[in-house]
Amino acid sequence: MKVADNRPGFLGQSIIIFLLIFDATLLFLSVFFTLKPSTLNIIVLFDLIISIILFAIYLWAIYKADDKKTSIKNNWALIFSFIPIYFLAINLGLTELVFILKFLNIVKIISLYLFAQKFSRDVMKYQEKTRLVYALATFLVVLVFCSLVFFAAEHVVNPQVKTYEDSIWFVLQTITTVGYGDIIPITDIGKVMGIISMLSALILTSIITSVATFSLIEKFRKGTENASIRAQEKIEDLDKKLDGVNHQLVEMDNSDEISDIKSSVLDFSIGSTKRNP
Repeated sequence: MKVADNRPGFLGQSIIIFLLIFDATLLFLSVFFTLKPSTLNIIVLFDLIISIILFAIYLWAIYKADDKKTSIKNNWALIFSFIPIYFLAINLGLTELVFILKFLNIVKIISLYLFAQKFSRDVMKYQEKTRLVYALATFLVVLVFCSLVFFAAEHVVNPQVKTYEDSIWFVLQTITTVGYGDIIPITDIGKVMGIISMLSALILTSIITSVATFSLIEKFRKGTENASIRAQEKIEDLDKKLDGVNHQLVEMDNSDEISDIKSSVLDFSIGSTKRNP
């Protein structure tokens, strides 16, 4: 039995996908952008928690597998997905090896994607039908691009944008249309990034709405198909019962005909005996 055959249900797969995407996004930001130490500490803690969860899921799948050695051999690349690289580097005193740590985290991001393919195939198939990946890709591209450009344009002249985290916060609240107003763009480029974030919100909303509509239609279609299958099964069962009843009636008619023939023969024999004493 393969590890993929022991994956959780659809809800569990959805949770796994969310955690993997969130963890991969944080690792990506830590690799390519300069973040505050407090933010890095949060990423280290979150990555450690996710690594423990994924390790538990991996052990559970291996335990359920019929051929454990083959399962481990075929899924050795998943091991990188539950190694807390930052946590180990801090405790082993390897934080100075920045380039190596970044490279290992890129490898881990790839392994997280492989983990998602192995344990979340139902969700992956669902997003292939609904094209939900387009919404996710749009969100991530806008978040990374707009926050980077916004920070480059605003942090020099805008006292509200001191760190890259401030830029991410502005883009997030703009995409989600929350708009607290605590950070306001000053430069023209910053305003353009705000406009792009606003327009992307419209795209995300339309995609999510279409996905929700598709889900309702798909659920109604499956319900209709199941009802049709059950009705067909009942009709077939009723046909079998009617065929049985018809067969019994035919047998009864045949037995009545045989009884009439026997009675006729017996009457004929008795009559012949009386005529020939």
